[in-house]
Amino acid sequence: MDTALYPSVGGKAPLLKHYTDLASQSIEPLDTLAAKSPNLAKWRSVAVDGQIVPSYVLIGPRIGGVPIRLGLFGGIRSFDFLSTVSIAKLLVELDLAPIIAQDFALFAYPLANPSRALRAEPDFDTSFWKGSSDPVIRFFEQELAMGEFDGLIAVRGDEPITGFQIQISSGIIGREVLWRALELPQKVVPLADEPIQILRQTEDTKHSFSNLGHLCPSRFSLVIRTPKNAPAENQISAMAFTIIQILLYYRSLVREVDRI
Repeated sequence: MDTALYPSVGGKAPLLKHYTDLASQSIEPLDTLAAKSPNLAKWRSVAVDGQIVPSYVLIGPRIGGVPIRLGLFGGIRSFDFLSTVSIAKLLVELDLAPIIAQDFALFAYPLANPSRALRAEPDFDTSFWKGSSDPVIRFFEQELAMGEFDGLIAVRGDEPITGFQIQISSGIIGREVLWRALELPQKVVPLADEPIQILRQTEDTKHSFSNLGHLCPSRFSLVIRTPKNAPAENQISAMAFTIIQILLYYRSLVREVDRI
């Protein structure tokens, strides 16, 4: 991946006080690219405390019928700069090789929850679907309810885990897609003892942004997590590589299911 387009992150994530500037720098190439790209375009946005929560849509070549709609989320915690960079880099890569996103419509939110100047940021795992007054929470509740996503992929860097892990709501996606998708990320970061973890719906998870079960039971959500003990560039690459692998294998899985 071309790291020249992005600010250096060194061996560890930046300090929180630098987060907003660095996150904005990582998104600037996307705005430039979207202005001239036939594949990538700016999407809807919302303002909070003087900052814009941007989004982008990347449409791959159409071969089949209705495209598979996926939501991609980074920066769901204000200090997680690495996930923002990984989504930004991913979109640049897919714009260069759009065939990877064939039959997909990807709605990307690289900076979903920016740091707030005037108040604390909401917790994306506990603040949804319960009438929050926060403008970002309300914005994403509407995006998730109206976006008709077939699935949601979130990335989280610098996690307090021993190795790379994917948490997934769907057992079949976990078995048929994710195990194969581990081939590339394990070359740059160590795997956790349980690299694929199936998430079960509980009372504690019902207010998470990744809880799509009440919107449509057939939709899936997954969270890609990279360990904080891995170098920052390796974490970024692992997150982006994994999403690319998921796109390739998930498309194959959908085609097989359609044949049954």
